[in-house]
Amino acid sequence: MATITRRELVDQAATKAGALGAGQTLAAEDLDVIDRMASALFDQLAEDEILSVSDEEEIPASWSPYMASLLANLIGPDYGIAFTQEVKAVNEAILRKLVRAKGTFEPLAVDYF
Repeated sequence: MATITRRELVDQAATKAGALGAGQTLAAEDLDVIDRMASALFDQLAEDEILSVSDEEEIPASWSPYMASLLANLIGPDYGIAFTQEVKAVNEAILRKLVRAKGTFEPLAVDYF
């Protein structure tokens, strides 16, 4: 299964938001802001029980376009693009579909009486 790293996801989102052009690298300030928003996105997706990113250096590539769109939607207001609820809803629905009925392979916490 193909994977991408957290940094590749950040670069994809920056490109979608217009913060990164072809052949460019992100400025340190932009990288820091987008990376913090990536953490917020991962937390939000886990809290909403959509998906849990267990290894940020091996994110399934099939998730990447949708996660990058969600991240670009979050950072968009910083780069002149309005946040839209429709982008959020559509991409979250696709991610739910991609991960439904699949094992997460995460260790389960045992709850003894």
